[in-house]
Amino acid sequence: MRSKIIALLLLLSCMLNVNAQDDNVRTKSVYVEVLGPSNGIGVTYDARFNENSRWGYRVGFGFGYKRTSDIFGKTSVRGYSVPVGVNYLVGGKKHALELGAGLNAGIYNNHDFTFEPWYVETTPGNKKQIGWKTKPIKENKFGMFAYTTVGYRYTSKKGFQFRAGVTPAVAFAFKGIHDHKVVLAPYISFGKAF
Repeated sequence: MRSKIIALLLLLSCMLNVNAQDDNVRTKSVYVEVLGPSNGIGVTYDARFNENSRWGYRVGFGFGYKRTSDIFGKTSVRGYSVPVGVNYLVGGKKHALELGAGLNAGIYNNHDFTFEPWYVETTPGNKKQIGWKTKPIKENKFGMFAYTTVGYRYTSKKGFQFRAGVTPAVAFAFKGIHDHKVVLAPYISFGKAF
């Protein structure tokens, strides 16, 4: 019980410290991002290089999932990735145009299938191919894509942060994971600036 009270007091103290910084320049933020560089959904830490800099960086963790089904079988891909990048803000403290570039690297758990010949034994020792059958494949693959971001960033006086934009991306290490080489994905995020 005592440890719970201490943890609650520490959390309250941190919240009061963050609220006490309302008049300061907000150079750091943590946000949840859907699509874009996070490749599904992700949590990202973003910061300026220093208090007066318009240049900043981001690093996060993303998770993506894709599932398809057709007459031959079901496939799915789960991706665990780390998007890192730099960004530049054009505009004021509250409303800004965000321009960025970065790299997303991750491990993708690929559940797919392949076709193999289907044989029947016509006579002892002789086989004849009568068709094709599917064989499930489960493998982990490394994937990577370079991206840029162009978007709007809103940061309120109390620290609420909203971001929305587009992410052009070029995949260059996705063989057997994704069919597209170039992707244009929207993104949206909500978070807290401090």
